[in-house]
Amino acid sequence: MATSPDSPFSRPDADAGEEALTLADRVFSQIQNAIVKGELAPGTKMSEAELAARYGVSRGPLREALRRLEGRKLLTRIPHVGVRVISLSFDELIQIYHVREAMEGMAARLAALYMSAEEVQGLKDLLAQHEKQAELQE
Repeated sequence: MATSPDSPFSRPDADAGEEALTLADRVFSQIQNAIVKGELAPGTKMSEAELAARYGVSRGPLREALRRLEGRKLLTRIPHVGVRVISLSFDELIQIYHVREAMEGMAARLAALYMSAEEVQGLKDLLAQHEKQAELQE
């Protein structure tokens, strides 16, 4: 649904072309970033009241964001206890790194396969710069 600048549904702070985020989208992104950056440590109990106050939203959008984070396996819901930031075991971390290693290798192979001549030259130029800097440091 497109909105005009005079629409009650438009965001005055949104840049032209920027998709308007719902409150749940915004809170989802903020909490996800806090977990990834370690601001919310593994095992941390998530209080809906504290999170709602911290992120300036009502509990409806917050609950939607928490459900989405649960779906991404960043949070776990324990009946009669609440929601906690997931704690990964050593084996789970190793599995994640194995998947990441495979995906990054595939991404590099596909990028190399489909790079234009200009992109290849750009990488060669960047490599030459790095070699020059390494020589200067020796």
